[in-house]
Amino acid sequence: MYHDMEGHGQLGQRVFQVSQCGVVLIAGAALASGQLQESFQVPSTSHCQPTKSIAIVGGGSGGLAILKTIFDLPEEIRNGWEVVLFEQRRNVGGVWLPDPPGPLPRPPDLPESPLYPLLHTNTPHPTMTYPNFTYPPNTPLFPSHEYVERYHIDYAEHHDLTPHIRVHHRVVSANWIGDGVEGKWDLEVQVEPDVGQVVNVRHSFDHLIVANGHNHYPHIPVWNGTEGWLANTPPGTPQREILHSVYYRLPEKYRNRTVVIVGAGGSGRDAALQVGKTARVAYQSLTPRNEPTPGAHVVPKPRIAYFTNTSVVFEDGTSLDDVDSLILGTGYDFRIPFLSPPHSSVLAVDPETAYNSTTAPTLISNLRYIFPTHRHIFSLSPQLPPTALAFVGLPVLVANCPSDIAQSLLVAHALANASVLPSRGAMLRELAAREAALQREGLDPYYVGHRLVSEAESDHDYQDGLVEYLKDVGALPHDGRKFVEPWRRAGRRDSRLLGRAWERIKERGEEAEWLDGVRTEAEWADVMERMAKWQRVYEEEHGVPEFVDQLVWYV
Repeated sequence: MYHDMEGHGQLGQRVFQVSQCGVVLIAGAALASGQLQESFQVPSTSHCQPTKSIAIVGGGSGGLAILKTIFDLPEEIRNGWEVVLFEQRRNVGGVWLPDPPGPLPRPPDLPESPLYPLLHTNTPHPTMTYPNFTYPPNTPLFPSHEYVERYHIDYAEHHDLTPHIRVHHRVVSANWIGDGVEGKWDLEVQVEPDVGQVVNVRHSFDHLIVANGHNHYPHIPVWNGTEGWLANTPPGTPQREILHSVYYRLPEKYRNRTVVIVGAGGSGRDAALQVGKTARVAYQSLTPRNEPTPGAHVVPKPRIAYFTNTSVVFEDGTSLDDVDSLILGTGYDFRIPFLSPPHSSVLAVDPETAYNSTTAPTLISNLRYIFPTHRHIFSLSPQLPPTALAFVGLPVLVANCPSDIAQSLLVAHALANASVLPSRGAMLRELAAREAALQREGLDPYYVGHRLVSEAESDHDYQDGLVEYLKDVGALPHDGRKFVEPWRRAGRRDSRLLGRAWERIKERGEEAEWLDGVRTEAEWADVMERMAKWQRVYEEEHGVPEFVDQLVWYV
């Protein structure tokens, strides 16, 4: 049930009435004239005495996946459950929902989304879809963000999820009131019933599922000398700046500037392709294991060592004294403020922690890895029961929607029957074995974090493993099929080839010839198979092409 916390805003103090089943009636707000505004409601999904209460945080692909999967459970199992999804923004879609109208925030304030207008998917959309829910006919194979945003909205509407979603509801804090055996979550939620109005309410839940993504809090490298460099912009040149890619929007901003793009991840490579066309000169600063973005007009440079008042100095001793802007494609930190101090003590944040998954006294984020967790999902903190806190969407370098469904299947069945999971001790031993396997491959599990880069743990193998486990324990029937269909594996394997094919198809204006009437998963799979064969034949004769207008780095 919700409880009165506080009311504040331009319209004055609110009067709360909590109904028998948890609906908060905000009876009015004092106006200057002394009149009362019409009453309105802060919606609550509380039922009278629910048999189980579940809060989901985040309305992106992960939140929608777990919400839908819970309601896919047999009705006799979930009868009486209270399930509510809190989304702090204006709609579902997560990272694919653009910024609201208005100017972009400046540091240290963060934009709502890292989305930039030229953003497209860098893998074929059929490989990224929720099972049995395809994109509409004639959707470009590598669609722009508008298509992906609409896809998530369509998914929520088609599966009647919207009655359980609360937009403009930001979870401020989540505290576990209990121990490692039993307890309740105490959530403080900030609600925006209307423009200029903010209300804080409290609600208790049995289970908390965190699905708020991990592309919000930028990771900013620290170099000596940046303050002096920024303070000494040469006369007659643009103000020097160092900005993370979370603030990147359009390449035109960098016209006739000298730019250093740091990093070779998705945003760094997209920036290299886009900014390289408009900048006076664009450099790409790379780690030794990375190469410049194919097709980008960039000059490769090693990692940055430090700055002077006049120059950017690199690890090989070379320097540049005419740089105007740096774009940091350096990734994001794993932060969950509503679980961490000062709002909560559930998740400790310590980049230099000496604890490991076996010795950790609580859940810890070193900013790259949240541990200890069972299969990147369930908290194994000794302070919480294993099903009290689950994460959906922690893995990186995956096709999010199908991966989120695979994770959600395990979460939903564990919520229905906690004995689906092994004991905490067994799960900790499994986690230790996984981390040891990474170390044998020369990978540091506390640096790799949730990135599925191991040869023994590809994103598809990870998804299959989750579903096979459920079959082995009798939660799902053995049907002789893998969760990840062969055509998805083939589409991901051939993603770069298909990207080059798609660039050729666009140049030839033949999109409709390939996509007209394509609706089902089988039909999209057939298109990708035929397109890959077509491109292979071309490249065997002509070699691998480059495209002047390419704006997306295909993975």
